Amino acid sequence: MLKTTVSIFILALALLFNGCGTKRQYFKSDSVEGSIKSSGSLSSSLKEVMRNGASSKDGSIITLKGVENSVQLEKGYSFFGEFDNKFITISPVGEIHVKNSNNLLLHTLNLNAMIASASMDGETLAAVTSDNMLYLADINTGYVFFQKKMDNMAAVDSRIAAPYFLGSLVIFPTLDGKLAIVDKNTQTIVNSVVVSGEREFNNIIFLDVLGDRMFAATAKRIIAINSDGGINFMDEEIKDAVVADERVFIFTKDGKIFLCDLELRVLSEKKFPFAIFAGVSADKKLYILEKMGYLIKSDLELKEFEIFKFPSKIDDFLFIAKDKIFYKDNFYVLE
Repeated sequence: MLKTTVSIFILALALLFNGCGTKRQYFKSDSVEGSIKSSGSLSSSLKEVMRNGASSKDGSIITLKGVENSVQLEKGYSFFGEFDNKFITISPVGEIHVKNSNNLLLHTLNLNAMIASASMDGETLAAVTSDNMLYLADINTGYVFFQKKMDNMAAVDSRIAAPYFLGSLVIFPTLDGKLAIVDKNTQTIVNSVVVSGEREFNNIIFLDVLGDRMFAATAKRIIAINSDGGINFMDEEIKDAVVADERVFIFTKDGKIFLCDLELRVLSEKKFPFAIFAGVSADKKLYILEKMGYLIKSDLELKEFEIFKFPSKIDDFLFIAKDKIFYKDNFYVLE
């Protein structure tokens, strides 16, 4: 009995030390074109990043267009995005402020719950709260004319997509991996699409519409829905996705980039061993910021790549607008 116990103990020690000797490998490029230099500095470093905007420690905000100097964030509030030249800021307890570009408070609304995501179209505000409740409200009157409780989730991914307005329809990305499509006029859910059925970390992290197709992703699956209701999907460990120039780019947690057509058929793919993608942007070129401090630039066919050294590793808040990277208290123009 003693020999058996000693043998098990020695085996456990061997496994422990063998595990400790295994080092994590990180992405490194031996082909670097040059270094990325700062294009300018911010008034202070970033303190919070959302899907549609970011804020600095001094209360200044950054939209998808860039720094917005005329709007100041209230103390304790978070910036959720700019919509038709109106700016949404939200407190931790669900107090919603809508400002104009002169920093004038236009409307207030209180949902009495922590907001997970929000967007606005005209006078209608759409929000998803942390308990997976969906809301539609008139910001002029503060009247909530639609609300629906979805299934609870034990844990969610920090990347949370915002509701999308499409004519009279509002597409809600829920925290339990669904798309709830609500008709504003009838105030009813007219369709519900399950993107993924995972039990945890299953919220919608990406949502976009191009023409007659809608794209949505969780951390496990991306789907494309066409106008006749047909659905295509791809299962991957998804870090991010972007739609640009009739293409869908999918970035995975193990350093792969997939170039797909609008039906998610893979046209090309590229693997960067051990890469951890920290942020992406796509317009005429594709830009990927890698966590160890590299900027990867590619054409939209994934054929030509250039790799540049970023000033530091990515270990703090990062926000990428259309043509700029914002990191700590600096910004970098993408060329």
